[in-house]
Amino acid sequence: MQVIKLLISVLFLVLLPFILFSQRCDSITWSKHHDLKWRYFKAQPDPKNNAAALTEASIYYQISTTHRFAKFTVTCSFYPCKSWVKTRSTYRLLEHEQTHFDIAEYHKRLLMKEIMNRQYTAANIFASVQEFGKMITDLRKEMDDMYDLETNHSLNEEKQKEWTKKIDKLLKKLDVYEGGSYLIALN
Repeated sequence: MQVIKLLISVLFLVLLPFILFSQRCDSITWSKHHDLKWRYFKAQPDPKNNAAALTEASIYYQISTTHRFAKFTVTCSFYPCKSWVKTRSTYRLLEHEQTHFDIAEYHKRLLMKEIMNRQYTAANIFASVQEFGKMITDLRKEMDDMYDLETNHSLNEEKQKEWTKKIDKLLKKLDVYEGGSYLIALN
């Protein structure tokens, strides 16, 4: 019995650091009422990356179907445990990272617009949505790259302001697709 207690104690001590320091990767869902804060950027900065900060945001969708309907759930989320900042010195840099998150939300809405304006059958819905998802991912990457290039990663204040306004306008145009769940009839 003493040996078993000792083994359990040793096992507990070995696993304790992993239990205490394992990083759950919670997410923050995009909201027009909630902006990013520097304290959300919890990952260790990549020393090989020249960027001052990195925002990890993803668009996820889920589809469930019956023989007559499809329910789409789509979210745009920020991941603190994958996002980092080297120095938290400027508001402009935080605004730049927020705009990356807003670009992801804009593309989530584009995906929903594309999905909602098509007709589907139970046989083609999954392949079609997967195709749209790939297309939207490619468009988002292009926009993120152009944004970083034109703003010089937030260093060009004039361009930063232009992009922030541009993305705000694009989001407003697609406000109808801000929600997260939609139900459509299948053909």
